[in-house]
Amino acid sequence: MSAERWLLVHPPLLGPAVLGPLAEELRRRGRAVQVPDLRAAVDPAVGWPGRWASAAAATGPADVVLGYSGAGVTLPAIAAAVGGRRVVWVDALVPARSGVTEPDADIRARIAPMVRDGRIADWTTWWGADAMTELVPDAALRAAIRSEGHELPSDFYEVAVPVPSDWPEDGARYVQLSPAYDDAAAEARARGWRVVGNAGGSHLDVATEPARVADLLD
Repeated sequence: MSAERWLLVHPPLLGPAVLGPLAEELRRRGRAVQVPDLRAAVDPAVGWPGRWASAAAATGPADVVLGYSGAGVTLPAIAAAVGGRRVVWVDALVPARSGVTEPDADIRARIAPMVRDGRIADWTTWWGADAMTELVPDAALRAAIRSEGHELPSDFYEVAVPVPSDWPEDGARYVQLSPAYDDAAAEARARGWRVVGNAGGSHLDVATEPARVADLLD
């Protein structure tokens, strides 16, 4: 029997390194895992959702599509494109039920002070000079995440993300790691998705506690 195929989708604000530890843990558990680098798809902002889904789907068919953080709004389109049977949100934004997912006012307000010369500052710099050391204690992993830091176009959060009419919602599952995603987890429950996790950890546990996160996926 062939290994179950997993496609891991990093958020637009970061690169694939943040999902590297989880990918390795899943491979250790017998999964076949792809973690494509989708950063080139976000520039320019206009049309980015289509380019993003196409780049993710270029890795080939997948049984499970997993997205982290801001990647959540793109998962229905990716799952439909790769023929996924299950879709997993890990501390991730939940898309609109239909139509398009509009960026909310909170994220636009949050990034407004971060915009310089038409670009949004690299996410790894948002929290101050020492924050990443505390969030990601492992120096090599922290360096890998920082090395993929990039600046999104300033109008990125003005682009709506389409939700396809047909995607495998009956295979949807939500994994909550941190209290920051209480609202998203509540929305997942309201839609009848299975929700696991106790919100007692950190958003970056996906990178720093991969075995614990993988246990939640089993």
